[in-house]
Amino acid sequence: MKGYNHKKAAQLINYFAAYNQGAINKMKAFKLIWLVNRLHLRRYARTVTGDIHYAMEWGAVPSNTKDFVESKVAPQSTEKLYFDQFLSLEGQTISSIQEVNPKVFSETDLEVADEILKNYNGLDQFELAEYSHFFPEWKRFQEKIEKSGSSYKMDINDFFENYIDEKGLFNDKKEDLEVAKQLFFETANA
Repeated sequence: MKGYNHKKAAQLINYFAAYNQGAINKMKAFKLIWLVNRLHLRRYARTVTGDIHYAMEWGAVPSNTKDFVESKVAPQSTEKLYFDQFLSLEGQTISSIQEVNPKVFSETDLEVADEILKNYNGLDQFELAEYSHFFPEWKRFQEKIEKSGSSYKMDINDFFENYIDEKGLFNDKKEDLEVAKQLFFETANA
């Protein structure tokens, strides 16, 4: 699989913060990243950030991004220094401290980010967490999470499963999803 892209992750959070008058709740940013990655994977056979996602009590979480946002990486690491250049975390709020660098994104990255913002930015972090509980990649671990409170690595295959709601963003033709899935795994194993 393609590796994690900390620059895209940081700039995606920065993009969300800019869209929300310069700041965004940390958990909300994580949920929006998961939605962007899920939608982009289904449409373009790759995620935006290359993150590994975990099912946790509060829903889907992009693990690598969570680690560097919460300083669970070395303070002098490339990821942390890059994050600190553009964003600051105070409590549960991530604030933009420098303009978004759009050069890290492809056209499709921004197209999908905008679509996710248009459809989901109106929800707060708790509503997004609750929403993520309906998706197959979280539902697979629901019973275990409820019993143990632990987190579980999501299966990327589940991102290709449909979730049908009024927004219709995750309800695609099986044939289209199979093509995207095949392309993703061919590229990942190349």
